[in-house]
Amino acid sequence: FLTIIHSDPADGSVAEAAPLGDDSQLLDDAVKVFSDATAVEMINGRVAQIGWMAALYNEITQNKSLWSQVFSTRTFTLADGVSDTVTYPGAGLFLAPFVGLVVLAASLAPVLKKASPDGVTAPGNALGPFKPEAELTNGRGAMVGLVALVFAEKFTHGNPLF
Repeated sequence: FLTIIHSDPADGSVAEAAPLGDDSQLLDDAVKVFSDATAVEMINGRVAQIGWMAALYNEITQNKSLWSQVFSTRTFTLADGVSDTVTYPGAGLFLAPFVGLVVLAASLAPVLKKASPDGVTAPGNALGPFKPEAELTNGRGAMVGLVALVFAEKFTHGNPLF
């Protein structure tokens, strides 16, 4: 805790102000979210739902498999006739952590503002057909769907499914 002491030059007395508080309270509140398994699953599910939709969009519009969205593989034939295959990061490898950080920040914002319900540690309110249980179920489906898509494309020799 930080305490501020002021002296009054008029009479020479010293006044002590109230403590300013704990500077690490926001960090403690953010870290506390990760002790709740349902909250972690909710955040992972949100990231997976966006990832699933982005993967499907790119498969349909660009005819690129999930693997080729994350990694780019090129085969070069050199002047001496030797072929060399190189794999390097694709746009999806950089997009995934960015989306994860944005979703994490958006999910933690209500928690840090101490909103009730915050939608992560306490289920949010239903809005028409959108219910908190459906978000958790859809997140689970998206997580399983991404893994299944990788395996399905493995068996089709890297060809996109859609």
